[in-house]
Amino acid sequence: MQEIFVAAWQAELANYPLLILQAAALLGILSVTLLLSRTPTDRVESRTLLYGSVFGITSFALIALASQFFNLPSKPYLSSDLLFLGGLLGGWKGGAITLASTISARLIFGGFNQVEAFLLDMSITAAGGIFAHSVYRKKLIKQFGWREVLKIWSARLACSIFSSSAIFALKLVPPRVSAHVTALQVFGFSTSLLILVCVVALLRADAQIRDSYFQRMQMYRTDLLSGLPNRRALSEYLEAILKRDRSQHVLLTFEIGNLKEMVRILGHDWTDKFWGHLARQLMEQESLKLTSNEKSKCFQLSDLALAFVVKETSVSQIENCQLVPRLYADIMEDLQVTGGHYSNVQLRCGVTNVRTADDANASSVLRNISLALQSSNQQIRYFHDSFSAQADKDAKVHELIIGWIRNVNPPMNYQPKFNLETRAICGAEALLRAQSSEGLPLSPLYVLDVATRYQLLLKLEWCTVEMVIREIAHCMTKGFHTPLSVNISAASITVPDFGDRILDRLNRYRVPFEMLSIEITESGHVPDLNTVKENIQKLNSAGVGLSLDDFGAGYSTLTTLAKIPFNEVKIDYAMVSMIEQPRMNKAIGLALESATRYGATLVAEGVETETQLDILVKMGIKFGQGYLFSKAVPINDLIELSRQEKMCDSMCQ
Repeated sequence: MQEIFVAAWQAELANYPLLILQAAALLGILSVTLLLSRTPTDRVESRTLLYGSVFGITSFALIALASQFFNLPSKPYLSSDLLFLGGLLGGWKGGAITLASTISARLIFGGFNQVEAFLLDMSITAAGGIFAHSVYRKKLIKQFGWREVLKIWSARLACSIFSSSAIFALKLVPPRVSAHVTALQVFGFSTSLLILVCVVALLRADAQIRDSYFQRMQMYRTDLLSGLPNRRALSEYLEAILKRDRSQHVLLTFEIGNLKEMVRILGHDWTDKFWGHLARQLMEQESLKLTSNEKSKCFQLSDLALAFVVKETSVSQIENCQLVPRLYADIMEDLQVTGGHYSNVQLRCGVTNVRTADDANASSVLRNISLALQSSNQQIRYFHDSFSAQADKDAKVHELIIGWIRNVNPPMNYQPKFNLETRAICGAEALLRAQSSEGLPLSPLYVLDVATRYQLLLKLEWCTVEMVIREIAHCMTKGFHTPLSVNISAASITVPDFGDRILDRLNRYRVPFEMLSIEITESGHVPDLNTVKENIQKLNSAGVGLSLDDFGAGYSTLTTLAKIPFNEVKIDYAMVSMIEQPRMNKAIGLALESATRYGATLVAEGVETETQLDILVKMGIKFGQGYLFSKAVPINDLIELSRQEKMCDSMCQ
């Protein structure tokens, strides 16, 4: 028997150079495969199908090239190493592919001679590679060292020894053939170690190159100052979700409205920390998480803007459920709690659909939202169409506004104000209720924004004031003597002689001064000018009511309330909608205390549920308005509603 083994070793030694050439060919094929593959290689379990295919095809080719040796006791090709590597790097999928390719090649080119022996040998070797894969599949390739290589090589040797022993014990081949196979395997052990070392070196080098590449690409997609994904990353993200399916998504864009003021106080660098703070707030918002099962992302659209993608929803859905106003209120409340200079930040929010009829790609979406935001000063603005379609819509609304101003007939409805305890009407607020030329409702904020951009806001507000005064005179002729209020911006209060003009119109229509109330929105920030003081003093002295609208939604300070003698303060509907939350309940209580200290009455807007009403009454708030009582109605419907109420009261008495 010893003579048989010595003769076999001498015979197989002549085949050793052929094994080295095959090993070199294998490493060359693997190098080309790694070079051409674009899939990242971080762990052993990556690219299992690719490895299985490469090693399977290589094994098939090598067996075909070595088919001339099939008349020898053993066959000098690296099928065992390929099978083991296929299982090691490809797992059970890659191992199965390599095993199937190798068996097919062996049957095609070698026939069914000694089929039991080579099937057993190949199966054991492939199984050993798959087992090694299960052990190291989660390990990072760059963490592989000599210790791991030697352990894997030992497993490779164990598989060869076990398969040879099994074949010999089962007497599947003659002793002379078994001696040749054993000799070939012994010579192949050094080749196996060389192949394994080179394969690990190739994979480590490939992983390092790809890590470096992806780090550079990550830098290109990251804002270096804020650390957030940048506009490039946003564009790629939008392109990906646009190609994925036809679902609609929404892009929320945040800008700083008072940027010049903040930069003057804090310098240019403060925005870097602020955007990071705002991004964390948005990611923690439960209302945004409920819109999709997938995690949404924040992006740094520019140095001065932040973008947030809300998955699987639309602008219409978000507008209908009032998600953004609630989100905006939560953000502003958090900034107040955070304190410091963040409490003075004024945010503007744009809401646009990612997928529109005219926008075929992400770049057009981003261009449109940037152009649209530059032309808007609203806190919240919804963009239902592309910029070109929006521009056409703006032009049509502009024509409507010009017609209202020319004819002094803006479309107004009136929302009654009620005594919360008795539910009796004690006033009404004039609200713009416009429709487009197609008969679709137009958001009042949108109409005012168009008026502002076309420099028609002051004329539109004066037109509205004159319309309301005329409606008061009409109501008085019908026996309806409840005061009406009209909203104006801080810009109108700065117009010289604005107060005199109002008093003149009241006299002209023979309307008592106390029948009119002027509501000034807090978000407009009333400037401290002599003209403002003169207008306020004249209106206040004459008995015209002064109301501070949306208290807490804009400049949440007591400065405005302290400077102007308001006799009424209105809290925003967003605050009322969250009145059941302890923090917001406390904020409303503070607003009530502040109004009382300055001699003003607190009015709650947006009362929609009996629960809200009960809480407001228990807190001591006496007046409110909202859909729980009545929506905004035309003036004649308001008169009829008041008449029905009086008839009901008289019948009860």
